[in-house]
Amino acid sequence: MKRILYHPLVLSLFVVAVFIFSNWQGWLETPKDIFFRLTGQGQKIIYQFSLRTDNFIRFFVSIKGLEQENIRHKQNNERLLGELALLREVSRENEFLREQIALSAAEPNQLILADVIGYNLSGLEKYLLINKGERDGVKEKAAVITAGNVLVGQITETLETFSKVRLISDPSSRVNSIIQESRTMGLVKGDRGLDFFIDLLPQGRDIKKGETIISSGLAGFFPSGLLIGHIQEIISSDAQISQTAKIDPAADFTRLEKVFVIVE
Repeated sequence: MKRILYHPLVLSLFVVAVFIFSNWQGWLETPKDIFFRLTGQGQKIIYQFSLRTDNFIRFFVSIKGLEQENIRHKQNNERLLGELALLREVSRENEFLREQIALSAAEPNQLILADVIGYNLSGLEKYLLINKGERDGVKEKAAVITAGNVLVGQITETLETFSKVRLISDPSSRVNSIIQESRTMGLVKGDRGLDFFIDLLPQGRDIKKGETIISSGLAGFFPSGLLIGHIQEIISSDAQISQTAKIDPAADFTRLEKVFVIVE
């Protein structure tokens, strides 16, 4: 019997029963109060420390999360910027093509779109290099235009993948032309400088500043109706056999990025 009473399990149950009975009777209130007073500050410190540790861990985890989020945002921004740049180029090309719809509808000729990859605008020769050649169907003497049916020049040399375009402002260039308003015929000629002119205008014709010059189609070198420019200034005198006028070109040769080659 004594062995059973002194068994650890029995003793433990007895102690628990004593504590439960004492708590019901209120005998443990004072000891508990003393215990919590003695340990309260320590528990507070431990609790605050655990809170700070938890906050630090959460902060560290959030920092890592923000870094990953920033990386994802940066990657997304770079992707979007690339897509935006591509869309802008596509939009510019579509706009360029839309401006050319009128010519495409009016002319049965095929148009080959080409990029300008080089140029020379000074000296004795003025030309462009384009990234289309014999492989693409480009042939010598073909007319080259830009959006808006504006005459740029003529193909003078072709290789397999690129071609050379002599500009209408080149000193050796000649374009049979007509002033649209007065129907006066003339010849557009290039110059060694930056200007070019329309020559052989008959005397007695009233040529006015701002009038439109287009290709006439005579001699068959260029299709008719291609815009060349406008009369900028009459520079000849009455004593000369014919009149000459300086041209304000419709094409800005220094800013061409894309052109069309007219293929019959």
